[in-house]
Parts: sequence; structure tokens; C-alpha cells
Amino acid sequence: MFDRVLLLTDLDDKPELTFGPLQAISQVCSNKLLIFHAVRGSSDLFYLEGEAAKVRTLIDQQAQKAVQPRIDALVSLFEARGISTGAVTRIGSTFDLALPAISDLMIDLVVIPQEGYADFTDRVSGSTTARILREGEVAVLTINHHFQKRSETWNGFHRCLMPHSFTAGGEQRLAGAEQFAAEFGSRLELVHVVQPIHEQTLQTPEGQVLLPKDLHYQVKSRLESQLSEAAHAITKVPADWRLLEDNKPGSGVMSYADRAGHDLIIVPPIGHTEVRNTVLGNVVEHVIKHARVPVLTLRKGWER
Repeated sequence: MFDRVLLLTDLDDKPELTFGPLQAISQVCSNKLLIFHAVRGSSDLFYLEGEAAKVRTLIDQQAQKAVQPRIDALVSLFEARGISTGAVTRIGSTFDLALPAISDLMIDLVVIPQEGYADFTDRVSGSTTARILREGEVAVLTINHHFQKRSETWNGFHRCLMPHSFTAGGEQRLAGAEQFAAEFGSRLELVHVVQPIHEQTLQTPEGQVLLPKDLHYQVKSRLESQLSEAAHAITKVPADWRLLEDNKPGSGVMSYADRAGHDLIIVPPIGHTEVRNTVLGNVVEHVIKHARVPVLTLRKGWER
């Protein structure tokens, strides 16, 4: 499953937040962890040529020498937790080097500690995490600073929560989540958020349309039926479902995850068109930015 895991860190983004989740993964997968760190070095002096370019080598050597003790210390901390760990450094920016490194090192899972997120617009700018989530072809586990308090009592992926939609590709995403839960002996819960219908009239180009008084009930009943069917189709692990009602779907998922004590939230990749432009896409972006537990982004076919 996750045989080769890459921890992407700038060493100042609280990599210690990943200790618990990575230890839980290593106990199931017996994997190799590689710590990847991009050393800026002389990358800003790319324009130097001839004899002047030789100074770049000296700068790079000094930069790597300066950061090596911190990397070695981090490797030792993971090794002390029984995780087989190595380290890889490259000269340049994380933004440019991360995707090639994931491919070159044949990585199955990327783990990214986060101090916070920039925007998730279609522009490829600023956020290395956003770029990997959009363009990468591997599973991604993001752990941000909101996890700090929960990390003190967190002890494994026992309860997994998955925001579910009924759009194209939903069944494949559900199969991936089920497979992950089966590997880790987890319980899987599906949630779907419905926004309350407060108005009894709908404005259209042709004028006002009077809505049925029980429309909200009808919508909820239909969604509950579909969500129940999806949960009952899960056979490898215990599965639950819950229909949430909230004006802000992302906040609704987050609040429920907190109340119910889930250990992990599983989401689809935001780069996929069928996710990006839907309510699910908004939920995914909100959860990745603000989750107080690890968030796992699974791509289609990862389990193979």
C-alpha cells in the first residue's frame, strides 16, 4: 500500500505533528520514510556563468552543511519511534522540486505538515501543497497546526470520516476510502451536507414559483436514502452514515468531525473537475485548510 512515504518539510513547519500519524502508518505498512528538504542554496544565482558560476557550488555545500544537523536530528526522532527513515536534500525551491522528487523516488504517499494554506485558485502560485494536490498522482496526507492540541491524545486511524457526494466518480472514491479503512482496521462514516431551504418561493425569469411546503423534507428523505445505500454497499469495514444540515457545508463537516471524535478525514483530490466545481469541492478545500485531524486525499486507483 504505502511502501514509500515522503515527508515534505521546510523544517520550520512543525514536522513533529506528523510523528503519531506516520508511526500509525508504519505499523501497518512497514514502509520506508524519506524526509525531503529543498535547500535554497544558490538557486537564486542561476544567472551566473563561467568562473563566477563556481561560487554556486561553494554556496550549495555550505547551505547543505548548515541544515544537515537539523535533518539528522529529525531522522533520529523518527527512528526512535521505530520508523525506518532516510533523508533526501536537493538544491532549489520546494515548489519546483517536490513533484519531480515524488516521481523520481517512486513515492506512494506524501505527508505535508502545514502552518496554514494560501488560496486554492486555478493559479499555480505560492502554495506547494496546493500544487501537489492538483497535479500529483499519489495520495497526500496533510496535517496542519490545528492538529496540535488533538495530537496529544490521538492514537491511530480508528474512526474515518468521508464527505460523500453523488456525482460522477463517487463510487470509485468510496472504494478507495473503504480499502484504506480495511487496511487500518478503521470504522468508516459517510456524511453529506444539505443546506436548509428557508424560502417558500423561488425567483425565476418567468416570475415567482411557489415551492412545496415539505420540499426540504423531500430533499432530506431522498438524500438519506441514497446515503444509506452507499453506506450499506461498504462490506469490508463497519460503516455508518449521517446527513448533516448546515448553511456552510465545510463548517458542518468540520463541526461534526470534532463532536464525533473522528481521527481522519478522507477527501477526493480537488484537481478533478467533477469535484472542483461542486459543493463537495468547497467542502474539501475548507477541510484541508482548517481540519483539526489529519486529512487524506486519495486518488483513483491508489490501492492498486
